[in-house]
Amino acid sequence: MFSCSLINIMFSDKMAADNEEPDPQPTFQELMKSWEEHVQENSFDPSEIFHKMCDILEKETNVYIASDPDPFEERHPSRVDNTCQLGIYLKTFFKRENLVKELFQKYLRETHFMKQGIDKNSFDLNVAACRLVLDIMPGLEISTLQETDGLTNQLYRWVETAQEPLTSFATGILAVVMEQHEFASETEIRDRNSKLVPDLLKKLKELQVLGEEERIKKREELFKRPFALFSKSPQKRRISKDFEETGDKPADQVQVKSLESSPVNGLSKMDKVEDMNGEILSEKQVNSLNPGWPGRYKSPSYSAIPSRESSNSSWAEMELNIIGHFEIFPISTQTKQIFIMRLLTPLAEYQDFLPMAQESQILTVLKKYINVKETRDARLGFEALRLLGSLFCHKKFTLEWVYSGGLDLLMEMPRPSVAATGSALCIYYLACDSDTMEKICGLPYLTLERLVKYCLWLLECSHSTGRQYAIMFFGLAFPFKVILDIFDAQDGLRKLYNSLSTLKIHGPLDDAGDLDDDELFIQRQMVKSVLNSLKQYFETHLAIRCESEVTLAMEQDGFSPEPPRPTWIPYKLDPNQVTDKIDTMLKLINFRARWPPVDEFIKLGGVELLLQIIVKSYDWIHLGKEETVKPGLDILSVCSILPRVQLTLCENLETPEDKNNGILILLACAEGEVVNDPNVQKAALLVLCHIICAPISRPGSVKHQPEKSATKRRCSDDVINRVWECFRSNNGIMTMLQLIQTKTPVSDADRIRALACQVLVGLARSTTATQIMSKLPIFNNGVLTMLVREPVLPDNIAEHQKFQKYAQELLEKVSGPGSQKSYDNHDITLDMLHRASVVANTKIRFNNKQLYQLIHEHLLLSGLKKTAEMLRKEADFIPLVSENCPAVYSGSMVSSNTPLPARRLLLSPPPRSALTPRQVFTPASRGSIQSRVQNMSQITPQRVPNPSLPIRINRTPRSASTTPFQLRTTPKPYETATGGKQATEPTEQERKVTLTSLVSDYLSNKHAMCKNPMTTCPEFDLFLPHKCPDKRSKREAPTNFAARQVLKRHLPPFGGPGGAKLDRKLLYSRFRPVKVFRASGDERDSNMFTCCAFSGDGLFMMAGTSMGEMKMYNINSGDESTYQIHESSVNHIQPSRDNKLVLTSSSWRQPFSRMWSTGEFFDEKCEYKEEEYVEFSKLIQDKVIGTRADGVATVYDVNTSQQVRLLKPRYSNEYHHNRACFDPTDELILCDGVLWDYRMKREIHKLDKLNQNLSGVFHPSGLEIISNTEVWDIRTFHLQRTVPQLDQCRIVFNTAGDVMFGLQLEQEFDDEPKFDTSFRTFECSDYSSIATIELKKSVLGLCSSWNDLNIAVVEQGSLDLVESVVRLYDVGRVRDLEEDQEDGGDEEEEDQPDFSDMQDDDDDDNDFLNDSIFGSNSNSNSEDGDDIEMDLDEENNEEDNEGDEDVVDEEDEDVEDEDAVEDDGDDSWEDL
Repeated sequence: MFSCSLINIMFSDKMAADNEEPDPQPTFQELMKSWEEHVQENSFDPSEIFHKMCDILEKETNVYIASDPDPFEERHPSRVDNTCQLGIYLKTFFKRENLVKELFQKYLRETHFMKQGIDKNSFDLNVAACRLVLDIMPGLEISTLQETDGLTNQLYRWVETAQEPLTSFATGILAVVMEQHEFASETEIRDRNSKLVPDLLKKLKELQVLGEEERIKKREELFKRPFALFSKSPQKRRISKDFEETGDKPADQVQVKSLESSPVNGLSKMDKVEDMNGEILSEKQVNSLNPGWPGRYKSPSYSAIPSRESSNSSWAEMELNIIGHFEIFPISTQTKQIFIMRLLTPLAEYQDFLPMAQESQILTVLKKYINVKETRDARLGFEALRLLGSLFCHKKFTLEWVYSGGLDLLMEMPRPSVAATGSALCIYYLACDSDTMEKICGLPYLTLERLVKYCLWLLECSHSTGRQYAIMFFGLAFPFKVILDIFDAQDGLRKLYNSLSTLKIHGPLDDAGDLDDDELFIQRQMVKSVLNSLKQYFETHLAIRCESEVTLAMEQDGFSPEPPRPTWIPYKLDPNQVTDKIDTMLKLINFRARWPPVDEFIKLGGVELLLQIIVKSYDWIHLGKEETVKPGLDILSVCSILPRVQLTLCENLETPEDKNNGILILLACAEGEVVNDPNVQKAALLVLCHIICAPISRPGSVKHQPEKSATKRRCSDDVINRVWECFRSNNGIMTMLQLIQTKTPVSDADRIRALACQVLVGLARSTTATQIMSKLPIFNNGVLTMLVREPVLPDNIAEHQKFQKYAQELLEKVSGPGSQKSYDNHDITLDMLHRASVVANTKIRFNNKQLYQLIHEHLLLSGLKKTAEMLRKEADFIPLVSENCPAVYSGSMVSSNTPLPARRLLLSPPPRSALTPRQVFTPASRGSIQSRVQNMSQITPQRVPNPSLPIRINRTPRSASTTPFQLRTTPKPYETATGGKQATEPTEQERKVTLTSLVSDYLSNKHAMCKNPMTTCPEFDLFLPHKCPDKRSKREAPTNFAARQVLKRHLPPFGGPGGAKLDRKLLYSRFRPVKVFRASGDERDSNMFTCCAFSGDGLFMMAGTSMGEMKMYNINSGDESTYQIHESSVNHIQPSRDNKLVLTSSSWRQPFSRMWSTGEFFDEKCEYKEEEYVEFSKLIQDKVIGTRADGVATVYDVNTSQQVRLLKPRYSNEYHHNRACFDPTDELILCDGVLWDYRMKREIHKLDKLNQNLSGVFHPSGLEIISNTEVWDIRTFHLQRTVPQLDQCRIVFNTAGDVMFGLQLEQEFDDEPKFDTSFRTFECSDYSSIATIELKKSVLGLCSSWNDLNIAVVEQGSLDLVESVVRLYDVGRVRDLEEDQEDGGDEEEEDQPDFSDMQDDDDDDNDFLNDSIFGSNSNSNSEDGDDIEMDLDEENNEEDNEGDEDVVDEEDEDVEDEDAVEDDGDDSWEDL
């Protein structure tokens, strides 16, 4: 396969020939020095120096052109080849800034000598200067020409009036200036060009005739002297006399007998070179310079020439057909024509050029140039093809070219040659016009076949630019079926794929590392072009195959199919049509059907290559890489119709980094991790939609066949289940849930939400996935319902409607068909009727003081401070906000999204004596609201509410005889006194309500949402959510502590079922600080505590520090001992139960973890270099489990310190805070969300990743795994429940295992400052929240004592007072303020935390005030639906007033274990 340029095929090695000329660089330097020496002379004429410099530059230019660079190359020669002498000379020249400045500002002026007072014509100097400018053009910035004052006008004058060669030189320079479209499009320039172009076209015709005459003369001379071509080279150099001196023979007497042809770099080791007499030549003779070949290059061997038709007996003649050359000085007819065509090329794109080109019949002129077989000049043909490509910007010329048979002329270029590369440009421009392509597709089949073959040859044998144009041509031609069929018949897919797979960028890292930035950019552009063409290829095949499948289905159903589409009409599909056709194919295509283009692509390894390209694009830094990734995803979207591709995406691939399977790569693209572009995200989500939402049972699968067979072939059910499993294993649920809630970018967020929701709808067909999603908070806390209310961008209402549709389907699949509650008559149940009756008979009572506080707050925020102050004085209440708060409500509009100032936290409730009598509203009293409103309307201005948004009173008055059923039915109209019927619904004026009625209706609606509403409710609190308690069994232990203590005599040991839980709730909501441990020494302020633990005997407190030390404090005496255990911060300490060993872990520097012996001396026993965290096994502490990076777990034997297990998962979840641990029986291991069987060293199950940080821990019962907020059942691997209060909390269990502490990960998550300085306690049996303990200082660590009587907390002060301490607390004891003030003094008082904010947790995020602010209230609720029991008869009891919560699961109340483990904290009850 010839995939490189001719020079790389034929001759790439440089030689040091015996006849090599001396290096001209010193001469070039001497010329520039000579100019610098004489430039100050008045009569100095640099013409001779410039001509000598030009001779050197033109010679090196010919050498550079002979290396066959890309003819469209515009880079500096040194960037193309860093060893190129031309590039070195150009860099040397431009370093002489004075010379460059003088050249452009003085020597390009007609009046140069005149200004110096010299009577001399400047023509020769201008010729030399223009010649030099043309020679340095490859290294010149075009802006220099534009910035030179008056240069453009001078060039125009020379082009119009000057003599040769100055006029041609000026034409060549002006052509470069016109390539800048901003400059060429100016009105003045366009006017001058419109006058100049006709003259240039006329001159071009004359020169063409003159050139034909010169060629005829040369042919006649050649006929007279047939061997004259060997006398001179194309560079007008004589054959070196070294042939005579060394005895070497010229190339015309040399022939090659190749035993094994070499595709690159000249002769292979098996080649033999013989002369005409059969004598074998030496390598020195072979490498000698042949006629017509530039210096320092080998002459090509005949064996390296691709075809004998292109080869000839002499390179001197063949060079004109392949590369071509032209001499600038003395200027030739060929060079004049080239400069004119270069100037016409940028001007031909403008509409002004069209009439002049038609008048001059420019296409006829160009056809003669393009016929390279006749002209024998590839360079002249290439320039003509460039001009033709500019003309193809006009549709008229493209159609005329096709009608006149010009397409055949483009395919008759010498192969390979620069003219062939130029023809690729013209062919691509022809394909850019759809009408022209339709005419091309109407040509004879043999012509189209030649066209496709020629373009396929361009893919393999042309320059990189020619390959690019050929690839882009196919991308535009694939929508035409006739071109597509010929392309497939010529094995085009393999050739197009090879142009992608053979790039060095996809090779080993060593090969890719050798590429410079320019080569990397070129190859990446090639990747983008190929992928865009392949995308069009597969989408066209998709449309064709979809038509055939639909036609077949219609015929089977007895319908008449649509007529076939003509082959010249293109398939133009928009993204929505592509998606629809893929869905159609998934439903109709046979499960085992063959699809040749996709099958061939799979066979070539295309799917794996696409995934590798997507992954590697992550490291690309150039702009526009999303244009490469998106077509790759679109190709996968079409190919994913076949089950083979779906299974391939689930398999592990050899890709860089950690993206080891297709599903994971797609999820990374959907998240925006690979390319942060919404189009890429949507494309990845579409691929996931097609594979996740594919039909479960497809035609042709085993289970879909009418007759059952005993075959073991894979069916469609197995494929879709495999895809679902892989999707869940790669944490797809978590990714989709995050995308459902995305709000950026605003323009595409609605579409991304809809696609992510569609993926979850398809996944919800899996029972396992449905069970997991049914427990997630987003489906239970109303978040999804909030998202579907309104779109992110109002303009995307259509996409939002799709999102609503998929969200509705998802809720039905996850929550069941009854998830949408309907209160129509046919859905009314007895339970609903009973609840409605209870709510209707409930007396609504609330405190007027709280209402005044809300009114006062609203007045202040509205700017009515005087009115607010008057209200405060009269009502005598404590304001919620400061009187100096700024006004946030402006005008007549009040928004609920307006940020409000923080309210004051009242530390104690107002005295009951100060409270005003409670205002009680009964249904009867509220029934008179309408009548009172009517009376008030007589003296107040009439208000006409918006008829489209009427205010309705939800609670309507009813008589005592009204049944609950009548509350849900429409009341019948009644007869008026005049005999007419009048509806009972109030009119618009009657709908006016009072503030009291609004508050009452609001509280009534909240009361109606309770599971078990109560008829007799305590006073409603306007600041706290309301919820009635759930039903309780009569046998359960009372919530009152005194009553429970009495019943313990009759119902031992806890006073009834649930008594142990109530005791724990009481104990672990009260903590009393008893002792503080501080670091001593000079480094006290900088050495912060990071973790703590009780020693095995309970006599010492171990505390790790940020400087790698461990401090041991005697709990009784307070004595301190310090041990240096690590070189960085210690993040974990765990002593063994027998107090003989201690495990420690650090953050940085190996070894990360160590084991220490704590006998007579504190000595190191073992090092764990790579284990970032270690801990003992649970049941028998004879093993140590360690956590390494990438989710790897290791197990060591304590006695031998040898590694006994290395557990490496197939898929890593990459949790940020992964910590491997044993289960209570030491049989199971959990690491990075993967469950292992320690006994068999086998991976059991991988839990779905639903958070980014916490991998999880085992519940002390051994039956559950707690991973952040998720609780998994080990027996079924089902998601049992979610606990939102545990979000981002590190869990620590007490020794008994019945209470757990939650510590917020404050260092990584600062969004929840409420929990940064607090910790929470939870009941282990039902995960109910016990209390939130606010310490006013950051909590870094916590541990419980072995007897559960004490806890130790690592506290760190704020920015004002940075102090780190370990504080010891007694469990179950309330702080005695008077005793502490007497014993502690001022210093101790400063250290003690303020427990006024310590509150029993009611599990509601809105419950931010303590019961102590407004007194006791039983209307608090919990977020998970658990309720709080309140004994109304003992409302004034001190225990109940402190807000003890009893969370009882209604479903488990009958199975409460009465023999629960007895609480170890009974000894502390005497302090209550």
